[in-house]
Amino acid sequence: MYRAVHADRAGRIIVSDHAAAAFDGAATVPFSDAVPLPAGATVLHVEREAETLDRSGRARGVGAGRLAVAAIVPRGHLRTQLPAYADAPDKPDLTPRAYAAVAADDAGELAVAAVRIDSDPTRDADAHPKNEIAAKVNEALRSRPADRLIRQLARCAREYGCRAAVNAFYGRWECALPIAAPANEHFPATVALRLDGEADPREPAAFHATGDEVAALATQHIAAGGTLVSFGRACEGEPLLASRLVEDAMRLIRAATLSGTIHLETNGSVPAALRRLAASGLDAVTIRLASARADTYEAIHRPEGYRFTDVHASIRIAAEQRLSTSLLIPVLPGAFDRSEEIAAIVDLAGELREGSAILLRDLAADPLRALALVKGRETRVGVARALDRLREELPQLRIGSFVRPLVRI
Repeated sequence: MYRAVHADRAGRIIVSDHAAAAFDGAATVPFSDAVPLPAGATVLHVEREAETLDRSGRARGVGAGRLAVAAIVPRGHLRTQLPAYADAPDKPDLTPRAYAAVAADDAGELAVAAVRIDSDPTRDADAHPKNEIAAKVNEALRSRPADRLIRQLARCAREYGCRAAVNAFYGRWECALPIAAPANEHFPATVALRLDGEADPREPAAFHATGDEVAALATQHIAAGGTLVSFGRACEGEPLLASRLVEDAMRLIRAATLSGTIHLETNGSVPAALRRLAASGLDAVTIRLASARADTYEAIHRPEGYRFTDVHASIRIAAEQRLSTSLLIPVLPGAFDRSEEIAAIVDLAGELREGSAILLRDLAADPLRALALVKGRETRVGVARALDRLREELPQLRIGSFVRPLVRI
């Protein structure tokens, strides 16, 4: 039996004699899907009263001042249950994070409700000490003091923890290409689409790069050994709204080199722009969507000037144009694992070409308040079973957290 854990106000973890509980998106239930706390996980307390289960299996609070404990699992894992706690309407939203349920085994060792879905191919190589990253950044700033994009990436690497920005200073893997695109989706405060652990830039862009500047950065990264250059970080807006700039930069990149993959991460809101980019040299596209159903999608993304039907059209265009295509689905237990949601994902992903990918990553959110945005009381099958169903029904697709984009398929 797994035992409940909670934290005191000082953050000390306390193992209790009560049975461990978790939240499945609808009710407080027994803790399950336990794996030993992975290396690299972060354990933290949640500013809410912890819940456990009594002898009859009913949820009960453990007392004021006894706080819920959660873990943030490292990349390559997917949480299956949320921490069990009593929400407090008079308190502000929790900081959006990918909170996972935690318990203790009979030996008192912590376990987390999660499954391992793949290995993070960059984890060990990305584990550079901050002083080494700072030295790399400073070297680039000294050698290219007039390069506005290098200055921007320096901020992203040092202040916001962006791995795709750090890569620019190491000449490896994916390099982000900042273009200061405007936004056309406005997520509620309870949700954040960034990867957990990455800060969220709040200030407006200081400048708008030119096609020449973007292409110079991209070709330098590829020449240094980088394999992929990418437009469209979730932190800076929607690149399809700046498609003329992207198209100009791509043309200049391909005039300089045929090496490297040109990738676009997008919400798919402007199908005509995606079609034009596909015809102009784009190799790969990742389309983000928090739900494959229109009502849930629009409740979470809060789109401006487009609808879910536009996203669907972009997915079809990506398949028609033979782009290497990934659907990036941020996972929130209780929303992702509804039977109707899984069926909708299967239908949508079934339009992709063989060899395309579904990327599943934990959604950073205030769990209970984000779930309140999702209407209905549909049957939940659990995250682990939902993952099994996707693999069973979409065997032609690669499913994981970090499938690398390929050249056109």
